[in-house]
This record gives sequence, C-alpha cells and structure tokens, in this order.
Amino acid sequence: MIRQLTIIKKTILWMALLCFTNIIYSQELSRLYDSALEKQQRKDYRGAIQTFSEIIKKSSYYYEAYLGRGQSYEAVKKYDSALVDYSQAIAKNPSYYQAYYYRASLYFNIKKDNSKALADVQKVMELNKNFHNAYLLRGDIFYAMGKLNESLKDYNQFIEIKDNPSWELYYRRFLIHQGLDNHQDAIQDLTKVIALNAKYADAYYERGKLYQIAGEYTSALNDYEKAIGLRLASEDVWQRKADMLFELKQEKEALKDYSYLITNFRKKQSEWYAKRGLCYTFLGDSINAQKDFTKAITLNKNDYMVYVYRAENHIKRKRQSLALNDYAKAIQLSPKSWQIYLSRGKIYLEQTKYDEAIADFTLAIKYNATLGEAYFYRGACKDALKDVNGACEDLKKAAALHHQEAEKRLKRYCK
Repeated sequence: MIRQLTIIKKTILWMALLCFTNIIYSQELSRLYDSALEKQQRKDYRGAIQTFSEIIKKSSYYYEAYLGRGQSYEAVKKYDSALVDYSQAIAKNPSYYQAYYYRASLYFNIKKDNSKALADVQKVMELNKNFHNAYLLRGDIFYAMGKLNESLKDYNQFIEIKDNPSWELYYRRFLIHQGLDNHQDAIQDLTKVIALNAKYADAYYERGKLYQIAGEYTSALNDYEKAIGLRLASEDVWQRKADMLFELKQEKEALKDYSYLITNFRKKQSEWYAKRGLCYTFLGDSINAQKDFTKAITLNKNDYMVYVYRAENHIKRKRQSLALNDYAKAIQLSPKSWQIYLSRGKIYLEQTKYDEAIADFTLAIKYNATLGEAYFYRGACKDALKDVNGACEDLKKAAALHHQEAEKRLKRYCK
C-alpha cells in the first residue's frame, strides 16, 4: 500500500514536472514567435526567417511559423521557398484559411497561375465566408481570366461590405466596367475616384475619354485640361485635347495644342501636321497649311486624305495643276473614293476638259450611285459637247436625287 502511494506520488510529480516543462517550452515558442513578428514589422525579413526557422526546428507542427516564414521569404523574393512554407502550413492545419489566401496571392501575383490561385481562394471562402479580402482577390483573378461579370460581382460585394472604400477600389472597378462597355457606370466610378482623390490625373484622363466616346465633348475637354493641369503630360492626352478642340471648331486653340505636340514630343506624327494644316486652312492661312500638309506627306506617303487636303489648298491658291497631281496620287492610294473623282472632275470641267471630266463624274457615280451632284455636272459636260439628250438624262437623274439646280434646269431646258 505504501509502495503504491509512493508510485502515485512519483507519477503526479512527473506529470506536474512535464506540465511545467511544456508551459516553459510553450512560453519560449511564443516568445520566439513574437520576436519574429516584431522583426517582420521592422522589415528585418532575414532575421525573421532565422527566428521562424528556430521555432520550426523546435516544433515542426507550429503551422503559424510556416506562414510567417513564407511571408518573409516572399518579402525577399524567395518565392519558391515561400510557396513551400505556405503549403507546409496548410499540411499542418488544413483549416488554416490564411495560408490558402497567401498561397493564392502568390500563385496569382507572382506565378501567374490563375487556376491554382482561384482554387485556393475558393477554399478560403469555404473555410471563412467573412474573410472579405478573398472577394477582392477573387475579383482580380476573374478579371485576369477575362471573366468580367464574375469579377464585377466580387468587387461589388467587397465595396458593399467595406467601410469607406478607397479611391483605388473604385478605380479598379472602373476598369471592369470599362471592359464591359458599361460607360455610364465607369464614369460614376471615376467620379467617385476624383471625389476621394482630386489630384489623381489618370481619373480625369480616363473619364475624359469616356465623355469623348459619349459625344460629350465639352466635358471631355474639361477633363483633359484638368489632367494636363495635374502634370499628366502624355502624348495621348494632348492629342485628345487638340482633337476635342478641333471637333468643337475651336481651330485657334486646337492649332496651339497641335503645335505643342509637334514641338514637345519626339515621335512626330503625320496626323498632327495634317490636323494643324486644317486649322491653318480654316483660319485662312493657306501658306502654313501647305507647309504642314507637305510635312505630313513626308512622314506618311500612304495617307490619301492628306493629298486631298493639299489639293484643296492648291485650288484655293489657284494652282489647279498641282491640285490635279495630288488628286491623282490620292486616287492611286484610294481608287474607290468617289469624293476625289467628283473634285477632280470639277477642275476638268473648269478647264473645259469635258471628256476627262465626264470620265471622273462617271467613276464618282459608280462608287456612289446616289450622288446627284455628279449627275448634274456630267450633264453640264454633255451639254457643252452638244449632247442634249445625254445632258437631259443626267439632269433628270440629278433632279430625282433632289439636286435643286438640276430641277430648275430640267424645267427650263428639257421638255
């Protein structure tokens, strides 16, 4: 009996000692873990890795240490080691949703493996439906996979439950709306971005582009000017602003912006000179217009419209022969453009080259059978050649297409 009591006492003492040892051991691990976290906060990632490794060596089942070391490995761009540690944390605790989340983020952002990232983030949501960051990550994954509707649902869910969503969130959702061609929703999100961060130039720029698509040119112009005022000095925003001014028939201001583009950006574009040339034309400066059209052609010899612009400028300066040369070049580049044949035919008509004019008006009609003007002028050529019947036939066709002068002449000359 005494011996049994002695054994019991020894057992109790041994268990107490074991329990005390475990407490001390557990406290030591907690102390090391806190130390590792503190090193992480100080961005001493290598020191944190060393301390997390010490914990794992003492207790290979300390799954939080694997996660912490994985995060530190990721911070120093040792991504494969981080991936191994996240997987180890999951193996030690299959319900550890944080490890799934960080592994999903690594798969998505670093490894570019959307399928594995999506599988992991779905597991996070199974384990903890209230872990809201998972909606955001899944939304990003869906966006990268081109599943924009699914991405939008996740972003809407995250923004709805998020207190005071940041402007970055609205901007990222704008990108989804933009991809879905939800222009009004995209504009609303950009407006929220601007309300939260009035100095974010890209938001004004992108909203300006959407206003431009919607035909709201004044609003677009205001946004482009705001973006430029915030030092967004990209070539595109300046060109868009210049184009808006041109569309609004503010040629003087548009000319200034095209000149800014030509002066300040290395890549000289034919379009800038062509548009500036048109501004000069509208402002009555045919000499500078001519110079710009010629420069545009030097930069791009395959844009038939610039030859047309220069030809029209030649006509204003009474240089019909040069205009004919440019129309000929334009026709080589665009042989089915009825406008060119119509314009060249008028020059031939003025020069009393009736056969050449008839040929051009006939081609204009071939490519645009509803062109009453071409029938009218061809009829005039036939009349000059004493082809009365042919002239009246063309006048009838022109009148049928509601050409007013043809209607008058038809009554007067054709019975």
